[in-house]
Amino acid sequence: MNKPEIGTSLQAALHLSLAALVLAGCGGGGGGGLPSAAAPAPAPAPAPAAPAPAALSAADACSALQSVALPPSSLSLPTNGATVTDAVLKPPVASAAGSTGEYCEVKGVIASVDRTAPPISFQVNLPSAWNKKAFQLMGGGYDGSVVTGTGGAPSTTGFQTPLSRGYVTFGSDSGHAGSALDGSFGVNDEALENYFGDQLRKTRDVAVVLMNQRYGSGPAKTYAAGGSGGGREALYVADRWPDLYDGVIAYYPAWSLTSMLLNYGRISKDLAAPGAYPSPAKQALIAPAVIAACDALDGVSDGIVSRPAACQFDIQTLRCPGGADTAATCLSDAQIAGIRSYDAGLTLPYILASGANSYPGFNVLKAGVHLEGFAMGTSAPAAPSTFAMPFATYIFDSLARFWVMRDSNLDPSTFDVGAPAFVPQRLNYISSRLDVRTDLTPFAKKGGKLIMVTGQADAIIPGATSVDFYNRLATSMGAGSLANFMRFYYVPGFDHGNGPQFNLSWDSVTALEQWVENGTAPASHVGADINPGANGRTRPLCDFPTWPRYNGAGDPAVASSFTCIP
Repeated sequence: MNKPEIGTSLQAALHLSLAALVLAGCGGGGGGGLPSAAAPAPAPAPAPAAPAPAALSAADACSALQSVALPPSSLSLPTNGATVTDAVLKPPVASAAGSTGEYCEVKGVIASVDRTAPPISFQVNLPSAWNKKAFQLMGGGYDGSVVTGTGGAPSTTGFQTPLSRGYVTFGSDSGHAGSALDGSFGVNDEALENYFGDQLRKTRDVAVVLMNQRYGSGPAKTYAAGGSGGGREALYVADRWPDLYDGVIAYYPAWSLTSMLLNYGRISKDLAAPGAYPSPAKQALIAPAVIAACDALDGVSDGIVSRPAACQFDIQTLRCPGGADTAATCLSDAQIAGIRSYDAGLTLPYILASGANSYPGFNVLKAGVHLEGFAMGTSAPAAPSTFAMPFATYIFDSLARFWVMRDSNLDPSTFDVGAPAFVPQRLNYISSRLDVRTDLTPFAKKGGKLIMVTGQADAIIPGATSVDFYNRLATSMGAGSLANFMRFYYVPGFDHGNGPQFNLSWDSVTALEQWVENGTAPASHVGADINPGANGRTRPLCDFPTWPRYNGAGDPAVASSFTCIP
């Protein structure tokens, strides 16, 4: 097998060097002027052909990237340049989902302009057998760990990763190191701006420079994918730099993150009320009761609520006698109020830069959302927050203390969205930099494609916020235009990348490739449930706003037994 050759730009440089040597050998020697016309000099003997420049092996080409320094001018946004800290050739790895070929693993840092701001750490993977395309993989939460680019897009278990398909893949830590649940880095302005979105462009620019150095060209196509906060990042690049991306995949995206965090603050305050926080045992009562009441609304009882809009579950059926907290098998009035807070949603007294002045509630009492565990934790909200408390408590904590008030000693329960006077201004600025705008016309006009997937039973980001995003796009771009560039799948029973009801796996990457590169729009796709014990059951992925109804006959574990209806 031939070793991959070095990039064309380096080959050209080698050719020029050889040509210079040949020209130097033709210089005049001593002793004479030009020969006379009467006695022409004999034609010189043909010079022996110069040997072709030796192609670098993949190992040498990878080693050549070690310690490469990129000047600030090579990136489009302000930095102090970037440096490769490590470049290692990785051998092929076999996998049941698809083997990953040999690639050069490149790690490095992008230096901040502010010397007190942390750098952006990145990883770029350069396959020896490159498919001429690039794939940016996103983070989640508050990031803080390098996205290595060796994994897959969200919910693609069992399918080839982008790297195994031959893509150059890349990702970063978004400009700080730490827990994805801790936003304290936001006390530094540049670190916060990087998290908002600047790191996405900076990392992409470094990756393209390295592609040009390794292969002699940049990518013919560039894609991006992520879930949750990474779903926001995928939408963000389509919004902010539409000319640089050809397609994005966004799972359960936190596109309106500013109002989402404020909604978490509201929920946390409600759960901190006396007696409002239910124990883990009580949390576990809710989803089974909702599923039992509303499972059959799609025509079959299969443990999945497929039609939340029609669910009329009454949480009062779980009320303790007299409304007091008398047993672990029922809910007190205070606890019922705490649970209802999840479904209530937020209304702000002003409109944020995102265009939002509200945020939708969850589907806790409609879709069988499992709040027990990560979502609600094991202890009631308090200050200072801990990771044992509800997700809403500690994820909001960072916005209030470090991003807005810049006071590490602040009790987040005292935060007011309207006071002091600078708070609305600060939140509006954060929204202008953090949130995704709801008009993707430039992305659509250049031929970009978007696949968005959200679970109806999401316990971390309410599925209704994706519905809100879709509806806002329809308003700004025209409802009839969305099908030309977007697919939105609102999946019953699917949670936040998992799902006690339905744990989705689907090859969204191939669907996006076929749409962008061959013009084949996604149609009649099927998702598999990879929960243990699901035995490979499947469901149709219905284009929003349709939903899957059982046909009345056929195996309910097979997608063909369901029809997507309005």
